[in-house]
Amino acid sequence: MTRRSGILATASFLAVLVLPALPAVAGGGCHGGVTQGTGDTVEIVDACFTPTTLNIQPGDSVTWVNTDSFVHNVGGNLWGHFDDLNGGQSFTATFDQPGVFPYACTYHPGMTGAIIVGDGTGVGNGQAVDVSSFGQPEASPLIRVRTVTQPASSAPVAIGWVAGAAIGLGLGLGLGALVRRRSTAG
Repeated sequence: MTRRSGILATASFLAVLVLPALPAVAGGGCHGGVTQGTGDTVEIVDACFTPTTLNIQPGDSVTWVNTDSFVHNVGGNLWGHFDDLNGGQSFTATFDQPGVFPYACTYHPGMTGAIIVGDGTGVGNGQAVDVSSFGQPEASPLIRVRTVTQPASSAPVAIGWVAGAAIGLGLGLGLGALVRRRSTAG
């Protein structure tokens, strides 16, 4: 095997490992475009908020459930869960006032969504935005937030991801060393 073909084989192998872990594409954060829905749950699936926009009534609660094996968060203006939301964890917020409440995952550019409360007009439409502080947001009087829940099975999900990454790194380094040894011997 020539050095060039060895490098190409190693690069191809690593690309297969890394490409699935890249962030969501821009345009609503979902691979198939923006989705709309009703109900009380937004699932995080394949780095997408599903549905992307959710229509609810004032006083309704919405729960975000991370079904991915990697971390996300849910951040809006003066509300959200900015800490890690690991696979299997959930976060719930109650929206008391009508308006549009956009949110995003700060880890994955383009992964965005919005909660439309009532007819979408009201204080949540951006008219009451305060940008005086760029630190961790204080609690908004418009949204009540509950604590994150974590199922008992979340530890194996994190361990599985780390084990997979370690195996992939080990295989890549081993293949690279083998190719280097053959190219220097020949």
